[in-house]
Formats: sequence, structure tokens, C-alpha cells
Amino acid sequence: MPNLFGTSGLRFTFPGKLTNDLISGLASSLAVSFGDVSGVVIARDNRTTSWIISSLFSRALSAAGFVVYDMGVAPLPALAFASRKKEHRLGVVITASHNPPNYNGMKIFKGGWELTREEEQKVSDNVKARATIGSFEAPLQSLALHEYLAELRSHVARHKPQKVLVDVGSGTASVATPPIIAEAGGDVICVNCDQSGRFPGRLPEPNPINLASTLAMARQMGIALGAAHDCDADRVAVFDGRGTFLSQTRVLAYFLQRKAEAKKGGIMATTVDVGMAVDEVARRYNVRVIRTRLGGSHEIAMGRDDVILFGEPWKVMDPDWGPWADGIRVAIQLAEDVMEKGVGISGLLSEIPDYPSTREDFAYKRWDPEKLKSASSSAFGPEKVEDYDGIKLIFDDGWLLFRKSGTEEKIRLYAEFTSQERLQEERANAIRLLKELEFIA
Repeated sequence: MPNLFGTSGLRFTFPGKLTNDLISGLASSLAVSFGDVSGVVIARDNRTTSWIISSLFSRALSAAGFVVYDMGVAPLPALAFASRKKEHRLGVVITASHNPPNYNGMKIFKGGWELTREEEQKVSDNVKARATIGSFEAPLQSLALHEYLAELRSHVARHKPQKVLVDVGSGTASVATPPIIAEAGGDVICVNCDQSGRFPGRLPEPNPINLASTLAMARQMGIALGAAHDCDADRVAVFDGRGTFLSQTRVLAYFLQRKAEAKKGGIMATTVDVGMAVDEVARRYNVRVIRTRLGGSHEIAMGRDDVILFGEPWKVMDPDWGPWADGIRVAIQLAEDVMEKGVGISGLLSEIPDYPSTREDFAYKRWDPEKLKSASSSAFGPEKVEDYDGIKLIFDDGWLLFRKSGTEEKIRLYAEFTSQERLQEERANAIRLLKELEFIA
């Protein structure tokens, strides 16, 4: 059976492709696929449909023989944190992450780790299997959210105040990021802090377009740091007091620098769409960079003790904290660092290279990776072509990546070069090629 999972988790329109039969089938599949696990902890984001799916899924899990623990509305990092406990080694969060409001789905964790591609395929293959049907037992209340928040607070110190703007996007991070940064000394301005599943302030993805009004606000307030989350808070976007949206690669490279200064070598596991700043920082500290498909860096880190950091744009995973993407902890750590050093976020990242880059979405008419690989190789003459996740063209001064979205009907174009002129030139050439191939309108 085709893998039901996309880049990270399973996300479909609801109502739509995510049906009641699929929800119950997934519950049975978990029982068949992970028969050694007796307990499941479940959480949900605050989308208007999440409580419906959570209720259906909890009943189906119970009928399949699991003991179900309910966290209620909680951020994804808190759910991943909870899935390390022996009582419930499986964790499921009902969320569509940064996708539009008409989507929903789930992300599944085992022992703190998101499922591997092989495990996702097993779950997909077993969806039509049926576990022994038992009686429904109401879920037990879980205290794991409180335990996660307490663990975050235990690592926070008090600092000299700096002004921090936090946009939680009406999502689940409102219980964590703003209050804990404030407890650390931050003068916090909270935007879109209501947990409204209708997202009245902005759409869930914290990109520059959706954050336009927040970035305008940042320019008026003299902030040291701006941070914005998606709905389930595995992501964080970062901006400065000038309202400038900062490169996600630079944020990831900054955390690599923090780790490498202490670890002295090791491996950084990251993804195909991460830019050149990570490689430059890695060379400074004798760190080896391994790239893989988007959403797959955790698979490199599994079972290795030489991986000092792993992640992708928007998401930082620190093995010393836990193997999940934790946008809340990243935002808190950045706030602590700017307060401790008495600088703004741009000053904090001053040693991290900043190259011109772009990431753009196009509604696609069709997608043929083999044809694109052949045509782009001929048109651009790159030094190297990689095709393990989309088509990536590598040049001596930058790179282009064509990639189909894992959850939406979009082609994504990524580009990064050492000069703005080269970026604009190759961006225009790439869009022209996609149109000539009739991949986009």
C-alpha cells in the first residue's frame, strides 16, 4: 500500500480524505504494528476539528486494546516528551501543523522519536488489518503537559530584561513560550495568543506573508527578538527589531555553533533544503554534515552517539534535550541568549553567514521528476545533481532545489547563492523552465 505519511506525519483535508474509516484503521494498525506497546498518550492542537478526530481515535485505540492517556490540547513537543514514559511509549498528536485550517491529521512518536519511514510504511500497510475488538474504556487523564512545562522551567535562569515579541498564531504554544520567557526576565508582547482554532489573526504557517502584520508591529516596538510558532509549536520562525524575517538556516547554524563549541566535533544531520551557513559553521568546528530527505534527519541520528544536533529549516532537534522538534525550547533559548548577552537577535547571529535565498510555492499542473532532472541538468549545467528528495542542482556558488510538497498540491522552489544577482538570475531561469515543461501555469 502507498505510504500515507507525508514529509512529517499524516495530513489530509478533513472532512475529505481523512475519513472515519481511515481514523479507525490507523488505530487498529498501531495495535498490529506495535504489539509490544500497551499504552498510547494522545494530544491535539486547537483546530476546530481536532477534538472530533481525537475522540474518534481514542475510542478506536481503546477498542484495539490500548490503554489511552489523554493530554487534551497540548503542543507537539509536550506530546513527544510524554511518549518517552514506559506507561505510554506511543504518542499521537492530532494536528495538521502549519497546514491551512481545512487540513488535519496526526504525527506519531515512539519513545520520543518520530516514526521512521519504514515504520510509517508498516502502519500504512496494516491500515486494513483489524486488531481484536475489545470494550471502550474512557481515556485516563495525563499530567504530561505539566511535567513538560516543569522541565522547561527547570533549565531557565533569570536575566536582565529585553523586549521579546511572540506570535503563537492562535496555537498551542500560548501555554509555554510567552509565560516562560517572561519568567526568564523577558518583557513579552504576545500576539495571537488566544487558542482559536479558526486562526483569526493569521494562517498557521509562520512565513513572511502570513506574518506581515506582526513584522510591521516589530518595526514599531524596539524588540530584541521576535518568534512565531505554527499551530503545534514544533516550528519557530525568527525575526528582528527591523521586522526582518531571518533565515531558518542561520538559526539552525547558530544552534550548531552552540553545540559544537562544547562538543568539539561530531555529526550534524540535516536535510536537502538547508543552506550553506550550516556547512560553513560545521567546517569551523570540524563537524561532518550529512544531508537526507526533508523530515528524515532523525533517522540518521537514531542509534548514534556522535550526532550533536539534527534538524531542518524551522526545526531544531537537540539530542541532549530530546529527539523531537521543539519550537518552544528554541524560542526560549534564543530569548535567554539575547537577554544574557544584551544584544538583539541580529547581533546574536552576527557570526553566522547570511546568503541571499528564496523559498517559493507554485500550484502545479503535473510533476515528473525524471523529466525535470534531465531538462534542468541540460539547461543549467550544474556541477552535481542530487535526486533523493526532489531535484537539487549544486553549483560552486549556490544551489537550486525543485521539490513537490508532501502534503499540498504545490511545487516548491528553493534557491541560495552567494550573490543577490546570481540568485535572481537562476530563480528566473528555474521558473521559466517549470513553465516550459508545463509543470506550473
